[in-house]
Amino acid sequence: MIYDYERKNFEVEETLILENKSFKKYRFEFESFIKTPYPETNKVIGYFFNPSKKASNKILLFLHGMGDRNLSPLTWFPQKFAEEGIPSYLLILPYHFERTPPGTKSGKKFLIDDMNDTIKDFQQAVIDLRISMDYLERRYNFADFSIMGFSFGGMIGTITMAVDGRIKSGIFVVTGGNYLYITWKSLATRMLRKKYEVQSNYNVYGCTEKKCIEVHKNYPEYISNLKTVMDLDKISYIRGCYLFDPLTFAHFIKRRKVILYNAIFDEIIPRDAANALWTEMGKPERHWLFADHLTSVFYRRLIFHRALKLVLEDK
Repeated sequence: MIYDYERKNFEVEETLILENKSFKKYRFEFESFIKTPYPETNKVIGYFFNPSKKASNKILLFLHGMGDRNLSPLTWFPQKFAEEGIPSYLLILPYHFERTPPGTKSGKKFLIDDMNDTIKDFQQAVIDLRISMDYLERRYNFADFSIMGFSFGGMIGTITMAVDGRIKSGIFVVTGGNYLYITWKSLATRMLRKKYEVQSNYNVYGCTEKKCIEVHKNYPEYISNLKTVMDLDKISYIRGCYLFDPLTFAHFIKRRKVILYNAIFDEIIPRDAANALWTEMGKPERHWLFADHLTSVFYRRLIFHRALKLVLEDK
């Protein structure tokens, strides 16, 4: 299964970068198990917020969205969890922020790669998080993980939760599934659609909307044939995007605790994509925010308090 990896020992460089009365903030750095041509991306970087007084031995994993402007406002969440006594860990996703290759824009590579490279990009993001969990488990004795992801982070979070049973609960904000909707209806994928207009090689660059619709006629059958995540790359599939679409993985977390937040005026995650993911997850608790994609963060206190309650709930 493409999101599996060989367990092995690895060294982590921990640096204390902030200490206050509520928590200590550490910067983690270690070598990714997935190698790319870019030294910056090969370094996994994460931030661990360790509370002075723990309310629980559970830990929250936090994933930011795509782009170069959302890290600062979203870092509020792991800090706030730590202030409430919940340890938290923020992973910098591949090709973002400190892991961005020189001369490129944070997150852009996920939108410009061909299919095989995109599969590897998602594989690296998921495995980087899973090996971070290994270290947190070994070094700090955490065994009960929750996950919170915004937008693109929610997509990575859904996949990771599906393939790693250590994650007991999830909170996903302004995210969705089914690339048929996201590719052709989202403002975020305009660059991708423009590339498809000038690069017509379907096998390398993707597809036209007409071909995408045709490909996705087989998609529900593919999902229904997946009895376990180990079937992911064993069952025949028409298109590689099936392997990193969060909709493929959603039904594997039906029996775990999940909360979704979607935005009524979201211009990035189409409503069809939001509804598809919610339905495939088994229609868990969901809340609609009177916001668009970016202004959803204005509801951060409301989201945080519900998320905190979920994390603290018994299994």
